[in-house]
Amino acid sequence: MNNLHIDVRDLNLFVFLDAVLTEGSNRAAAARLGVSQSAVSHALARLRHRLGDPLVIPSGGRMVPTPLAESLAPVLRAALEQLRGALHGARKFDPATARRTFWLSSADLAGMVVLPPLMQELTRVAASGVSVRVRGPGEGLEDALERGSLDLALGIFGNMPSAFRVQALFQERFVCLAREGHPVTKGRLTLGRYLEHGHISVAPMGGTGSLADEALARLGKSRQVMVAVPHFFLAVFMVARTDLLLLAPERMALLLAPAFRLKLLSPPLELAGFTVSQLWHERMQHDPAHAWLRKAVADVSQRSASTER
Repeated sequence: MNNLHIDVRDLNLFVFLDAVLTEGSNRAAAARLGVSQSAVSHALARLRHRLGDPLVIPSGGRMVPTPLAESLAPVLRAALEQLRGALHGARKFDPATARRTFWLSSADLAGMVVLPPLMQELTRVAASGVSVRVRGPGEGLEDALERGSLDLALGIFGNMPSAFRVQALFQERFVCLAREGHPVTKGRLTLGRYLEHGHISVAPMGGTGSLADEALARLGKSRQVMVAVPHFFLAVFMVARTDLLLLAPERMALLLAPAFRLKLLSPPLELAGFTVSQLWHERMQHDPAHAWLRKAVADVSQRSASTER
């Protein structure tokens, strides 16, 4: 024992010893562990060699522990129970009792559609120990998901590396927004009437290129972009106070139109729709808390998609 050295590969030997001490025989220990009796005997032989002690002695049909084994028994049992408890706790998530902060990334549309019903669900089933923190989209998204500083991202994603998982939440299309009383709200919005007015473009970096501009270019036409802003929410304020027109995602428009007294019109040109998804790193795939969050996001997205239109 003076030169005791236990390699990490030998730690499983203590599981065998605990089983023998609990069951009182190699045969019963083998049955408990689901291994052969010879495997138990071999593990005990290795541990005896490592500890320099016989550990258990056959006596009267039972394996009787040595003083060293007796002293190890309660420590072993407590350590193994603690490990089993930790593993069991790591494999389940109860929002009513858990303490967890989820970090999400979301742009305007996904946040407006998903986050309010998500928080309704969270406050309904979760205790105050579960909370959500949201940041805007930006560079370093993949790195943040990989490091774990971000749990989930909501938005529009193209092809992603194999280490990431993407789940579609809902399909979206564009509508044209104008203030109540705007001339274009009287009668059908034709392409000619659409191009008579100024427009607001939404681009993260303040640019002017968009799906609408590309569609118009294919027709040999262009529109007059009076202002470019990074967020749809900011654009809606300007639509409400000007004669400018805005192409916006339909669900966002449905949510904001009543408060800002806006009218929804069908665009006079064909625009491709898009898919809003949730994105996470493979490392979180089997985490119970993360799985609960993903399911909650998917569920509220589905309900919102079915009721808002």
